[in-house]
Amino acid sequence: MRFLHPLPWLCASFCLAMPLAAQQSSPPPPSEEGQSVTVTGEREATEAERRREASRFFDTHAVRTRIGQLARWHRPICVRTGGLPPALGARVATRIMDIADGLGIPTNRAERCAPNVRIGFTAEPEAMMARAVRRNPQVIGFHYVARREETMRIRQPVQAWYVTSTMAPLGSGRMDPEGYRPEVVDQAGVRAPGGAAGSRLGNGIASGLTHVLILADTRIVAGAEADAIAELLAYLAFAQTPVAEGCDATDTILNLMNPACPPERRPTALTRQDIAWLRALYSVDPTWGPQQQRGTVVLNMADRLGDGER
Repeated sequence: MRFLHPLPWLCASFCLAMPLAAQQSSPPPPSEEGQSVTVTGEREATEAERRREASRFFDTHAVRTRIGQLARWHRPICVRTGGLPPALGARVATRIMDIADGLGIPTNRAERCAPNVRIGFTAEPEAMMARAVRRNPQVIGFHYVARREETMRIRQPVQAWYVTSTMAPLGSGRMDPEGYRPEVVDQAGVRAPGGAAGSRLGNGIASGLTHVLILADTRIVAGAEADAIAELLAYLAFAQTPVAEGCDATDTILNLMNPACPPERRPTALTRQDIAWLRALYSVDPTWGPQQQRGTVVLNMADRLGDGER
C-alpha cells in the first residue's frame, strides 16, 4: 500500500504498490581455463564487536526518564489514527499492534479501548501540535515551561512525543499493572513517588510510557509504503526515542523518512538492530537502576544480534 498525496489536506486514498518484474541478466561468460576465482564473504562479528555495536546503539537511541530509567509500556497499548481514510487507518493501527504482539508488548484491540498511542496524519503538523497542547499541555511529555516552544517544535516528518510516569509497587516487585499504585505522571513541579529500600539493584520504582503522540506530515509521507510507515510508527510507539538531528549512523527504520538520509540508507522495515533493541528493552527488569539497566540491555542486545533474529 502507498500513501497518496492528500486531497485537500490529508491522504484520501491508497493504492497497491506494483513492483516491476526483475529483469533477468545474461549469464556471465564461462571463465577461461587457468583463470583464478576469488570468493569473498562477510566475517561474522565477534562477541566484543557485537557488544560495541549494542553499546553504540544504546548511547544514541536510549532516552532516560526523570528518575534515570528506561520507559516502556506496562499496560496494553490502544492505537488510534486520524487523518486517514478509515480502512487505511485501521490497516496501519493493526500492523502496529501485530508487531507489538510479536515482540511481547501488550495490546488492547477492543473497539472502545481508551487510546494511549495517538497518530495524526496532517499537512499542518504545527497547527495540530498547537491545538493538542492547548487542550492538554502534558501531551508533549516532561518539560519545563521555558522550553515548551522548543519541545513542541516539529523537526522530522514523523515525530513522537512521550508522556512518561513513575510507578511504585504496593508490595510486590512484579511488574503487574494491577499490583501498582496509579502512576504519577512525570511533570515539572510534581514529585516522583519514592521506592522501597533493600536492594542494591533498584528501589522498586519503575518508569513507564503513559501516552505517545505521533504526527506524520502528509506532504512528505505521501507516496510512501503504508506498511513501511507502520513499522516506523511501531518503533516510535514502543520506545521513547530522541528526535534525529541528522541521518542515523546505524541501520535503523528511523531513517525511513529522515530527509538527511540518502535513499540507500532508508530501510523499509524494522532492522536486526531495531528488533534486538526493542526485545532487550522489554526484557530488562523495569525496577533496576540506570547502570544495571544499561548493562543488561547492552548484553541482551548483543546476544540477540549474534542470534541474527528478526
